[in-house]
Amino acid sequence: ELAPRDIVARGVYNESQKVTEGPNVFLDITHRDADWLRARFPTIDAHVKKYGLDITKDHLPITPAAHYTCGGITTDLDGCTNMLGLFSAGEAARTGLHGGNRLASTSLLEGLVYGGAIGDFVGTAEQGGELHHQLKDILSTRGIRKELVDKTRTMNERKSTDSEELSRNKEGATDLLSKLRRIMWDHVGVVRTPMGLNHAASLISEIQEEACHLFEKTPIMETAGIRDASYAGEAIALAALNNRVSAGAHCIALESPEAKDIVTERNNNVKNNDEDADGDLDSMIRRI
Repeated sequence: ELAPRDIVARGVYNESQKVTEGPNVFLDITHRDADWLRARFPTIDAHVKKYGLDITKDHLPITPAAHYTCGGITTDLDGCTNMLGLFSAGEAARTGLHGGNRLASTSLLEGLVYGGAIGDFVGTAEQGGELHHQLKDILSTRGIRKELVDKTRTMNERKSTDSEELSRNKEGATDLLSKLRRIMWDHVGVVRTPMGLNHAASLISEIQEEACHLFEKTPIMETAGIRDASYAGEAIALAALNNRVSAGAHCIALESPEAKDIVTERNNNVKNNDEDADGDLDSMIRRI
């Protein structure tokens, strides 16, 4: 259990695939003092009790779960992105501090360090002042201001006054989110394959189209949520598909026929010309 999180997660996942029903991987911490366990993990203790389990006596069924994202909006050392006025820190950002895996405690430090860096950048008279003037000039432009006002008015007009349609579209958004979660778990999860990622990207594209349609008809939190989630899911699936090198949290199993062809041809290219091998691989990946 002291191995990196990606190794532990894959180990649990691989064992769980050996059975079709019921859990077969468990956490056993019964060797620790019962009072210490309940004092140290009160939330977990209360949670497992709901399912008739005792953290001090029972083996607890476990499965890998995503509770923190690793990678996101690319930033520089000041937390700046490639979009004027947009900064990113913490879980939403790709700062590079985690590497290919999420490192325990680094997440908190990352948010604190880059949050502070953004504050320092925006708070300086030179850099922050220039940014303020640039954004003020953009927003004060009559065309931009009119466009924002028109968009806001259009969104308000689209809000349905039909309670049945509102309820129907809200439920539809919830169902789509459940489908998206299942697709991400099945094909963009702990262990990925090129074929599975291709399939996921196709399915997510369909969900995205339907989600955008729901949002256009009923712009509420639920429809906005599934719309945004579908774009994020698609971005992750496509990024994973284009990265054929396993590293940290990204584990891709090159099992499909087309992937084996890539590996075989790449090996041949390495033998013939080491310098051109990577370029040939990239071009082959793009053709798939």
